[in-house]
Amino acid sequence: MDLLPVTADYDQISERMRQVAASTYMELIEGMRPHVREALSDPAGIHDTEPGRLQAYTAMVKLQATLIKELGLLYRVQDRPREEVTEESMPLREVELLLEEAQRREDVAVAAATAAAEARMLAAVQQQEVVDLAVARDRVARGLKALGR
Repeated sequence: MDLLPVTADYDQISERMRQVAASTYMELIEGMRPHVREALSDPAGIHDTEPGRLQAYTAMVKLQATLIKELGLLYRVQDRPREEVTEESMPLREVELLLEEAQRREDVAVAAATAAAEARMLAAVQQQEVVDLAVARDRVARGLKALGR
């Protein structure tokens, strides 16, 4: 028998072979189920059973147990599940530190925005005062001219 190279379809072939073997095992197990049930149904009458039949029943029960075990091995039911990490994870304390740092940056940004808004408002108020003073000065000047005439 020649060794074949592992192809890109290896996983698909492996899964298909696992399915074929599993269905064959299940057919064997289901076919044996009535005979095993018959062998185990009347344990009190076991003394009246012929030795050859008793050996056959025992062999059949062992074969069924072996087939079930093989079926489990085929699907690797005893293996520890693989840990598939789909997302990166980090310790809780690290996340807390990142959140605290983000909160500090946000607080600094809000304070800077508040200070800038206050400075703009102060400049706008001062500019409005200058305009109001200029308007008042012009009014007073006109009033004085009108009195001077």
